[in-house]
Amino acid sequence: MREPIIDQREHGAVAQALLGWPLPEQTEDIVSMAWLLERLRSSRVDWGLLDKLVRFEPSGYARQTISRTAACELLLVSWLPGQASRVHDHGGSGGASWLVRGMLRETRFAWAGDRLVPEVIVGASEGDLLVEFPDTIHRIDNASRHGAVSLHLYAPPMQGMTPYDASLAPESLKPPRPLAAKREAPGRRRRPRAT
Repeated sequence: MREPIIDQREHGAVAQALLGWPLPEQTEDIVSMAWLLERLRSSRVDWGLLDKLVRFEPSGYARQTISRTAACELLLVSWLPGQASRVHDHGGSGGASWLVRGMLRETRFAWAGDRLVPEVIVGASEGDLLVEFPDTIHRIDNASRHGAVSLHLYAPPMQGMTPYDASLAPESLKPPRPLAAKREAPGRRRRPRAT
């Protein structure tokens, strides 16, 4: 695994230089999630610094922590064409993914009994903000032919991500057939076999 580009001691300074504002230090410094997301959306990104931080990995999307405080954390994610996350949650944290370069696709999942099923698929292009609630379960992928870069801001900082159906391809997370489709046509019922 590669060494992080940003030294732990530089995290706060890099976030301020990148966004044009310091991340809130304490939970009480965050007025509301809407306030925090609006600050992210109105950031004055230092594109030269961003270019120095972006790194693409052929083995999978590259994720690095830019800054982490007691209140929130900022991540930079670089996606090559065809790269995707697993279906996952954010450990109870809420936040947003701000697409600063390229295009991504988000598939949100919902519970149908004990299974997760695709609920909504949204395309995102440069400048779009994908809001992630504490109970969001989703998958992000780069279905385009170009690299993409996104900034992710979570509050509180993530304590972990739960992967769902990691062994399955997203296509196999299809919803179960409706009950009506499982029934046999009227008049064609079979009698139970004698045992």
